[in-house]
Amino acid sequence: MNDNHLHARIFRTSDQWYADVDDELDPQPDNPLWYGSYTTQPAALEAACTHLAALQAAS
Repeated sequence: MNDNHLHARIFRTSDQWYADVDDELDPQPDNPLWYGSYTTQPAALEAACTHLAALQAAS
């Protein structure tokens, strides 16, 4: 959790990795604040970190 109280989740379904950023009031992966689909776990993790950093910079 960061200062924005957001959570990043990296998960895999079938052959795709997903990056999901949820707020603490609605931590469900079916209703994300943001998500993306990636072919590798490191790519999904990097995307989530980049998105969280952008949110932090905007606040």
